[in-house]
Amino acid sequence: MSRATILGALFAIACGAPPPPNADQQQGTSASPLEGTFEYVGTLKGQAILANGRFVFLYGPPDGSAPMTADAGTYQIAGDSATGKNLYSADTARVGVIYRWTAESWSGDTMAYVVMNDSGRVTGRGRALKLR
Repeated sequence: MSRATILGALFAIACGAPPPPNADQQQGTSASPLEGTFEYVGTLKGQAILANGRFVFLYGPPDGSAPMTADAGTYQIAGDSATGKNLYSADTARVGVIYRWTAESWSGDTMAYVVMNDSGRVTGRGRALKLR
């Protein structure tokens, strides 16, 4: 199955998920720079789509040495950070996982970000190019 098919299917599933608690507050406000379509660059390959409180992530090692992982769920944005919860995942152990990602810096359309678990411990860093 192609990456685009998996990504499309997960996005369709995530769109059917219940809206996050602050969905009414998000409507009518300007979109955060954390929302949109991103392509991972550097230590990961894949894409991320964040829109209207829902996300889909498809990622894996750039050399293809391991299978790609897909996660989908809901998120809330506060400032330059988003807190998300996996409602679906290719790895069933990741369903229900809550984590936060924060933009550390921007260079043009490229964001450097850090990922933290729900207790605030840094679990990863990366870069992503904003496509739209």
